[in-house]
Amino acid sequence: KCRNYAAGFTKDSPSLLFYGKTGLGKTHLSLAIAREVIAKGYEVIYDSIVNLLDKIEKEHFSRDHDTGMIDLVTSTDLLILDDLGTEYESPFYNSTIYNIINTRLNHGLPTIISTNMDYAAIRRRYEDRVVSRLTSVYTCFEFKGKDVRLQIKRNNSKKQ
Repeated sequence: KCRNYAAGFTKDSPSLLFYGKTGLGKTHLSLAIAREVIAKGYEVIYDSIVNLLDKIEKEHFSRDHDTGMIDLVTSTDLLILDDLGTEYESPFYNSTIYNIINTRLNHGLPTIISTNMDYAAIRRRYEDRVVSRLTSVYTCFEFKGKDVRLQIKRNNSKKQ
């Protein structure tokens, strides 16, 4: 499904939510999609939610009150937000996350979000307006299995 998504990507592609425990390939798959979409000539921004919110916060509270980063994030062809739920909980961050998700949906621009949280954790962490958009508008993919990094480490240990 994700290969087809990347191959057929347009600015009208649906938004995706990858959720599941750590080490199951959510970030790897997001980056693979990004690589293919960039190769097709589209603009892609990929960053962790923590880094992105930090950049937006610094601009917002600077003397210049710059909006360059939020403008870029809300208008790029494909935005990929990694590790939703790892950011500090604050009114500013909560408002910014909602603004990014809602603005991109209103403009019909696709976003890929990955998180280690399950639906219950998402519902506990975020306001209904964010949860509603993520769980009803985004195409959701649950990742299940064993941590790939731990499996690789175990296999490498056995070889030594």
